[in-house]
Amino acid sequence: MKLLCALTLLLAVVAAVFHGVHGQNPGLKAKVTEFGLTYGMKVFLSLLKDRAQEIKIPNQSGRADVVIGKVDYQFTNIKMTAFNIGGTSLPVVPREGLRLRANGVSASLNGDWHYSAKVAFIPIRDGGTLGLSISDVSLDVVMRLGKDAQDRPTISVGSCSAHIGDVSVKFHGGASWLYNLFKGAIENTIKNQLNSELCKSVSKAINEDVEKSFAQIRVLEPVGKFADLDLGLLEAPSFQTNFMELPLKGAVVPRDSSITVPVSPGPIPEVPETSRMIYLYGSEYVGNAIANIYHKAGQLRHVLKPKDIPKDLPFKLNTTYLAGLVPKVGELYPDMGIELVLNTSLPPHLSIRPGHATLTGYGNVHVYATPQNKPAIYLFSINVTMDLGAEVKLIGELLYGNVSMDPNKIKITTFGSTVGPVPTFGLDFAIRALCQATVPWINNYLAQGIPFHLKDVLFENAQVVMHQGFISIGTDLKYTGQF
Repeated sequence: MKLLCALTLLLAVVAAVFHGVHGQNPGLKAKVTEFGLTYGMKVFLSLLKDRAQEIKIPNQSGRADVVIGKVDYQFTNIKMTAFNIGGTSLPVVPREGLRLRANGVSASLNGDWHYSAKVAFIPIRDGGTLGLSISDVSLDVVMRLGKDAQDRPTISVGSCSAHIGDVSVKFHGGASWLYNLFKGAIENTIKNQLNSELCKSVSKAINEDVEKSFAQIRVLEPVGKFADLDLGLLEAPSFQTNFMELPLKGAVVPRDSSITVPVSPGPIPEVPETSRMIYLYGSEYVGNAIANIYHKAGQLRHVLKPKDIPKDLPFKLNTTYLAGLVPKVGELYPDMGIELVLNTSLPPHLSIRPGHATLTGYGNVHVYATPQNKPAIYLFSINVTMDLGAEVKLIGELLYGNVSMDPNKIKITTFGSTVGPVPTFGLDFAIRALCQATVPWINNYLAQGIPFHLKDVLFENAQVVMHQGFISIGTDLKYTGQF
């Protein structure tokens, strides 16, 4: 029962880190291979063995028919002292679910025993300690996964069979001549009880206890202050020959209901990758939807002041420098600072193609003169379009990136001038220099690594691949926590 709880709770963890209408494309998908399922099973079996002594075994009681009549017995204070499993497997059952097979299961327990009986109408009672060993236990359970009305995963037992090979009881204390009379009968009674109750206990653990934990899964994950990522299941998990797939909505939902998101996920085709434990697939839609929401919420805006310009750049934010490009500025507003108000004119657009990703930015630069102790004076605006190339890699639990830019592909136009014609040639140089200066700053930030991890889980041997319209991260896992 503990084993089944542990394994199915692993699925709950997977479903909770990624999170329905048929026919939609998912924004995210997760694929757990047999390597991943097997590793999860080994981790929890190891933890289960370590904690065997903490497992609480309920008191047992019953009645056995022996030569001298009927004997009522009780086993109390039962504690597990050893727990071993000879062999296990957790294969995927195509189109059905997961099948847990365990054989060679054995356990050793000790506790107290008491009995009462009547011999020739004479009541007798006795007690002592006992050692109980159970061996050659086999279990075969098929677990089915689905989704509920809230798009959370559900789990239930499709079928279960169990077999107890041998039960042996050793009594200590009391009258050995008497308890040896009913030792065999008690062993057979316990064996029959376990055979009939084991699948009931397993089914209860999965259908009630684990299902209850699934119902606590959070399907909306915050993306900053203005959006949520819907991690609910788009459809029930699907099972192929050697992996389990979780089709997640991956829908980006604005918190402001007046904001609409005019993009939708494209297809994420099946990628024949099974060498790593888990694969995560993210559509470019997710990035574009987030960009749309934050653009419409007015959050993609920044004010650049003279103190923000690196000293080694060949230009300064003041009207003296700007007068060399736009003479009228120097005439009207001499010796003043300059502020640049940057904002997106359209949502940034992420495009993922095999081997690379491109982020296209559409922005306006509004130029203001800033006289001391007076309101800023609007001068003119520049429209800028530029592309950033991006590379991504995952090392350990940190996501690293590197961006690149071709300054020759930056396009600018001017509009809204209050200082007459604004030539673009000199501004071209300044804008390109400014953009080029930001790229090392961005890369220095990305070189520090962005945390990307599950609680108590490390990523190992990770591989990030760009596909047509989506990105995949394949990785092995190392569990570092405790169950």
